[in-house]
Amino acid sequence: MRKLVLVVALLCLPFVLFAQTTVVDDSFSRMGAWIPGYGDWSVERGRLVQESTAVGMARIDREVPQDGVYQIDFTIRYVDGGYRSMADYESGRYHAGFGVHLGVTDPPLRGKSWGNDESYLLWLNLDTRPDTRRNAGAHYGFRAQVYESSDHVTMDLMRSSEMRRLFGDSRASVDLVRALEEVSGQRFAVSDLRPYLRRDIPVSIRVNTRTGEVGVKDPTAPIRFYFNVDPDMLDGDYVSLRTNALAASFDNFTVTRR
Repeated sequence: MRKLVLVVALLCLPFVLFAQTTVVDDSFSRMGAWIPGYGDWSVERGRLVQESTAVGMARIDREVPQDGVYQIDFTIRYVDGGYRSMADYESGRYHAGFGVHLGVTDPPLRGKSWGNDESYLLWLNLDTRPDTRRNAGAHYGFRAQVYESSDHVTMDLMRSSEMRRLFGDSRASVDLVRALEEVSGQRFAVSDLRPYLRRDIPVSIRVNTRTGEVGVKDPTAPIRFYFNVDPDMLDGDYVSLRTNALAASFDNFTVTRR
């Protein structure tokens, strides 16, 4: 009997070690704890929506104490925007983005800002404008980026030796199309993103504030990509959602702790 109890205990151990507690569970029947900062934010049909396609620094904040190991999950759905005119749309000149600020302690509540206290912004950016290709190559294409914010006005791409070693550039700006091509050996284009419009795209971010490890899950496969940031900047009291020139809606925002 003692042996049986020991076996059961060993089998259950992984579940105990990795048990999660849900600390935030927002299904957006109302605005609740979310505080609009800049942009046109509302709750419609059970979704949090940023409706403006013209706003470049839309942001909304929510108090979420961040320490230890936690995970943020939500879905995002494209609504409108990403191009200035039908001529730009037809010629493939796009510009839009969205992301999540982590580790914010003192956000500019109900205000507009470029940066967001001391924090990291995990950003997904699409920019196919010719001027960007000529003058700002690190932002051209479909990119996963990490910005380091020092205060409400100072923010730029994070730089690290890890990024230089992996991608040949210290700036945290990964060309996702090129990365997919290198992994799969197939050719991709921005037009391949169109089937993902008008549907919920899952976002999952796992954060270890002790080590600085951040893992972002691939929405199309059971793979999580990890990178490292300064752990001292990950302890915070707020997270923020942001969009740029993009109307989008969000749902099922949860935060779980280990």
